[in-house]
Amino acid sequence: MSVPPAAAGGARDQRALLFTPGARLGWIFRDRRELADPYPEAEPDEAALREQAVARAAEADAAYQKMRKWLGGPSLGVLLILLVLSGCERQINPQASVGGTLLTALVLGIPGIVITSVYWQRREQAKQAVSGPEYQQALESWQQRATAHEHAELARLHDAHEWGSAEPPTQRVDVFGGSLWGWRALLTTHGASVLSTQPLLAVDLTGEMACGELIELAEDTGVPSVVHLLPDDMGRCGLLAALSPAQLADALAEAIHAGAPGGARADRAVDLRVLEQLTGALGDDVTPVRLAAAAQAALGHPVSAGQLTPAEEALVTGKLFPPSYRQQIGQNLVRLDAFLADLARYADTGGAAAGRPASAAYFTCLALESRPRGARIEMLTALVIQWLTVQVTGGQGPAPAVIIAGADEITRAHLERLSTACERREVPLTLMFRHLRDDGLGLLGGGTAAFMRLGNHTEAELAASFIGRQHKFVLSQLTATLGGNETHTRTETEGYGVSQTRGISVADGWHRSSTASNSETSGSSHSSGNSATSGSSPTSGSSHSSAGSESRSAGRSLTSGRSGSVTRSWSRTVSRNWSVALSWAHGSNWTDAKTRQRVYEYAVEPTVLQNLPDHALLLVARAAVGPDLRAVECDPSIITLPRVSTQPLVPAGQAPGIGAATGPATAGMPAWPGQQDERDRGEQPVYLPPADLPPPSREQWLRPDRSPSSPPSGRPPAGSAPG
Repeated sequence: MSVPPAAAGGARDQRALLFTPGARLGWIFRDRRELADPYPEAEPDEAALREQAVARAAEADAAYQKMRKWLGGPSLGVLLILLVLSGCERQINPQASVGGTLLTALVLGIPGIVITSVYWQRREQAKQAVSGPEYQQALESWQQRATAHEHAELARLHDAHEWGSAEPPTQRVDVFGGSLWGWRALLTTHGASVLSTQPLLAVDLTGEMACGELIELAEDTGVPSVVHLLPDDMGRCGLLAALSPAQLADALAEAIHAGAPGGARADRAVDLRVLEQLTGALGDDVTPVRLAAAAQAALGHPVSAGQLTPAEEALVTGKLFPPSYRQQIGQNLVRLDAFLADLARYADTGGAAAGRPASAAYFTCLALESRPRGARIEMLTALVIQWLTVQVTGGQGPAPAVIIAGADEITRAHLERLSTACERREVPLTLMFRHLRDDGLGLLGGGTAAFMRLGNHTEAELAASFIGRQHKFVLSQLTATLGGNETHTRTETEGYGVSQTRGISVADGWHRSSTASNSETSGSSHSSGNSATSGSSPTSGSSHSSAGSESRSAGRSLTSGRSGSVTRSWSRTVSRNWSVALSWAHGSNWTDAKTRQRVYEYAVEPTVLQNLPDHALLLVARAAVGPDLRAVECDPSIITLPRVSTQPLVPAGQAPGIGAATGPATAGMPAWPGQQDERDRGEQPVYLPPADLPPPSREQWLRPDRSPSSPPSGRPPAGSAPG
């Protein structure tokens, strides 16, 4: 989001409107066209218009046919008859006047013909409308009326709000992901809105001064503010001076063992006991420098003059730890000395003023300098959180709102303890994590979650899973088929056939039969034989025989007959056939089918979370029917645009608010405690006691090297990650 050139001149004054009450994370955009009343007239239907045109054409044709039958035809006939009679009369009598006849013909015939021609023209116009551009004309006319209605609605909603404030639904907000530039915008927008109603304590652990824009805006607007860069400003800010000896011992023990596994609980308990004994030996004057000197004295190291009194040094080196006990806690003393020595070096930078509380700061920012991370920096981070927890838990007056940028450096146990303390005292808490993993993932869901750009695909999937899945019907298949068929068949058959058969049959036959027979039979039989034998034998012989027979018969037969017949036949057949057939068919078919299926998908796809713009914020609020998602823009320059409201947008179903957030820059500005009388200032609670030394200049906290001569750092490249 960039400010238009026309608004850039007064942008600095208008940005003071960010201090309008209402803890906003940004703005939600709603196009004012959504508030416009829809155009009530429906769009012209081409099929309906065509049917109406066909009906009008049929009606005009029927009217013309009726008029021609009953008026046009008779009028034309009368006119012709009178003209013929007039001509005949002229031929018979050339001298006769035919003017009266012609006038009668015109009077009787012309009106009917004219009226019939008018009906004919109407019929032709109706026929042309069936295939003419009537639909296009109706559509263009409808579009003109709809456009005029839209312009009238936009004129009515000219001053309606299009940007509304996005307020978190809970006191605690967890922001995950984002770039450094996006964090600066979010801290400026959110921090300014919080400062409009209550004090603010911001902890910037990014090492990149993500709160720089908010600090500059607060100073330009006149908000009493102070900035401390850690660890160099440890003594100047009086971080540990507001803690009692017991609270200091507990905070140091928790900070030293921050992130240690559960097995180190015994070491943490021993360290806490040793610190309590050391702080008890120092009395009421407990500072990091004196505490570090006591630890060195307990180890037998020499102590610088003036850090401990002779009595305190004798107590620490003698009766405080018996020899056997000192031998058991030797490792604990070495560990405490390692952490306290570095802490004392930074805490001593304030000189004599270190630890001396001063007047309250309405806006206090603790920011880590840009330097490599190490064990001491991690211990300092944990110490700041422990201090915050003590301040929120044990404070008597109204506690300030807390914003922590770069909460990835803090352990889950400490964050949960701080969150519980803020919830009990109804203190607004905003935690900003670079990544969605480790301890930050374990805290997800404890408050209202907001997601900025998550480039890592695993983190984007975890965020999408938290937002949730939902059942919905999606279009899975679209089928469109358009076809038609047209068949014309004409069959005409004509046949004629004649069949005639005629036959005459005459048969005349006679049968005559005559039979005659004559039979005669005769016969005879005769036989004879002779045998002789000769041989050497003296015997010989001879034989002879004969026989005969005869028979005879005679007969005669005669038969005769006569028969005859006559047959005649006649026939005739005539057949005829013919046929005529006519058939016609026309058909069209179309299919426009949509298939929807029920799916269970992410409400927000991981790729959407991976490609969010720098100033985009997806706010997730829980609802009974599922996640309530709101797309938020956190760019503070939006306040300089027209039609921006510092209050949430009115629902679309209600009357829209008219009037943009315009007016003088100081309209609605709260009275800062720093602008009140000195006697009233003493009644304000001490949130973070700054020292009497002046805070660093703007150039010092804008540049990591803290060089007063260096100009402020410019805008980082888009997409850069904080820290």
